[in-house]
Amino acid sequence: MGHPVPQAEAVPQLESIFEVALMNAYLTERYGNPCRGCDYTWSTDADVCRGMIEESPGRVAALLKGRDGSESVPELEWNARAYVAHMADNLRIWSERLAAVVLDPSALVTPYEEGDLARARGYQSLPLQGVLWSLGRALEDWRVAEALAGSGRIVLRHPEQGRLKLHEVRCVLAHEANHHTLDIERIVGAR
Repeated sequence: MGHPVPQAEAVPQLESIFEVALMNAYLTERYGNPCRGCDYTWSTDADVCRGMIEESPGRVAALLKGRDGSESVPELEWNARAYVAHMADNLRIWSERLAAVVLDPSALVTPYEEGDLARARGYQSLPLQGVLWSLGRALEDWRVAEALAGSGRIVLRHPEQGRLKLHEVRCVLAHEANHHTLDIERIVGAR
């Protein structure tokens, strides 16, 4: 028979301006609008966001074809394979967060420090083929979590970014995909 899956918190028809502004204020303060590093705008259309997320593993793999990922440039913190590892972990973490809220609407997003995770996992020395595989698997996790969310009428409560609807999470992930793919392009000299 199984147990019914709890429904996530319904999004009110009229959100307060403060809740929407909190997410936008956090992201625009941190990155700019458009983003200072990649020109991403936070009002990007849902279909464009989906495309950016879906295309990122293939774009990154093509950029790094024939390389080992150890390439770096002085102005960026990590080498190419570290950015791929970060993209994979970030996509997987947001997938887990989305699934958590769908399965338990009272779940809160727990932030993490990306630099701490990078050091703990040894991003700089992970094998490139492994992190490329991981990014592809993380995309599959995202697809499953997104399907689990269904209509998208859920809200993730993030202590720094505020209340995030599904499309706003897509915006965060599309920005990450765009920003770090461009970082990798800069590293390999393709830009």
